[in-house]
Amino acid sequence: MTAARISPFGGMIPATDDTLLPEINAAWAQNTWVYQGTVNGIPAPKFLRENTDDTITKVYRIPNNYTDAQHLNDSIWMEFTNIDTDVVRSVVIDDTFDRYYIAAPSSVPKYNTRDRIANGDPAFLLGIDQPPTPALVITGGASATQRSTAYVLTYVSAYGEEGPPSNPISGTGKVDATWTLTWGAPDPSDLGVTRNLTNVRVYRTVTALDGTTTYFFVTELPIATVTYADTQTDAAVSLNELLSSTTWTAPPDDLVGIISMSNGMVAGFRSNEVWFAEPYRPHAWPAQYTITTEFPIVGLGVMGQTLVVLTQGYIHTATGISPSNISIVKLAGILPCSSRGSILSAPEGVYFASPSGLILVSGAGVLNVTKELIRKDKWLEFAQVSTMRAVRLNNAYYAFGSVRFGVFEETAFDEDAFTQEDFAGAYNGILIDPTSATVAFNILTSPTPIINVMTDAWSGEVFIIRDGNTEWIDIGDSSAVRDPYLWRSKIFQAEDKKNFVAQKIYFNIPPWAPDLNPVPNADLVQTLAADQWGLVRCYADGRLVHTRELRESGEQMRLPSGFKADYWQWEIEARVEVKSLQAATTTDELRSV
Repeated sequence: MTAARISPFGGMIPATDDTLLPEINAAWAQNTWVYQGTVNGIPAPKFLRENTDDTITKVYRIPNNYTDAQHLNDSIWMEFTNIDTDVVRSVVIDDTFDRYYIAAPSSVPKYNTRDRIANGDPAFLLGIDQPPTPALVITGGASATQRSTAYVLTYVSAYGEEGPPSNPISGTGKVDATWTLTWGAPDPSDLGVTRNLTNVRVYRTVTALDGTTTYFFVTELPIATVTYADTQTDAAVSLNELLSSTTWTAPPDDLVGIISMSNGMVAGFRSNEVWFAEPYRPHAWPAQYTITTEFPIVGLGVMGQTLVVLTQGYIHTATGISPSNISIVKLAGILPCSSRGSILSAPEGVYFASPSGLILVSGAGVLNVTKELIRKDKWLEFAQVSTMRAVRLNNAYYAFGSVRFGVFEETAFDEDAFTQEDFAGAYNGILIDPTSATVAFNILTSPTPIINVMTDAWSGEVFIIRDGNTEWIDIGDSSAVRDPYLWRSKIFQAEDKKNFVAQKIYFNIPPWAPDLNPVPNADLVQTLAADQWGLVRCYADGRLVHTRELRESGEQMRLPSGFKADYWQWEIEARVEVKSLQAATTTDELRSV
């Protein structure tokens, strides 16, 4: 080998020795973006909004007029202090209230409407209470025919959400008697503060010719009503709707996460239990739909009509078109999920971080997509698996470690003298594209701790939270400022000892590039300064032998002479987009590279 040419550029393959890498892949790729074949910095996050305070770890955007990325500022924002807060938009058909359902480990499940969110009104508790058991008094009547009847009550919210029935009260009396029900008033806070109850419904049984009894709707009354006198005939009542909310209980208070599925289904979890809401009725969570797993659940993902249940041990899949016929399968092999935030539902399946690598659960099975890309020891070194938060950026799995809160007991130390947060890992992230051997694996860094990364549900854009702000990674803006990057080539091995004497680097200068310092820095050891476009370094047999500023694209640079080496390597630290790097043992050879 008497010449070297690097173009196009690729990411890292840490599982492969640096001397055996394909020529386009890197021994080190930090903050790099190689999707165009050139090497550039990853787009720097743009300021989007200032959060209410520094305790905010999760945001959710509701568009005002347009859903696209050009109108992100024209939005209503929900903010949360719990990083694992899930928000699901209403799956109710033609929901005129535009409701949003919220679950987090730190609070009971709640919901709110768009108008109330915009107005800053607090969320309601999710689910409808069971009314008290009514009392029944039967009076009057002239008929000789008797009937036995049972009554139940249900509460209804301002949004038409009906809850479970009360315990029944029954009696026997004349068919033309007056059947008078009385009951206790609901908790005053349920009338508008916690659950927004507005009505009470009365149901009663009607006995069919075959002897079966069914509850039919009788009447709906204002919530303040505590008595009702029923004089309707069975013939009239049997034309009304049947009671459908018999099992519609509120979700458990400790439901820690929710996710929407197809066919109007919403799933949630707590401990080792998966719960399902009644289709298209996210306020109703029948207990008989619950399924369990062997190990505690870490989080949920969705692919098609399948719910992927990731635990501290095995992977489970739950499939079905309705919660009433869900079948759950435990997949072979222990593959624990290391962090809830690492779970990413994508078109090809559900990704999550495990101690052994990045795992993809798809219709084809379970695949460790980083098996040939990075060894387990390097995976645990580069990826902050225990605090990882992941999103989809372009086609890549983009993830950062996050701040670990509550590391020590609040009373353990003087809070003014000892931090309560662990920032280790929050400065580092990864970018992996399992679909591209060129992009492969890339290291990410942040100058300040990353609190969270998330995907905007409306536009698909990627948001990050840091420094008390919500920021936006806009990969669609070709003129966006890019982060400085560091890219190091594979180690090139000559057929015998050689001396490379010259090199050229071709690059594009972005419009936001800084003004160059008037005097080039010729030091052998230097790092990229604020007034430099880039640096190129050359290593021979592992020793740094040359450092040169990038000041003119295609400039021929002389390399030091007087020695020969077996192994040669180049490193670029830059703000500019580099298109190619060429080096040769003679200037004539360089012209033909």
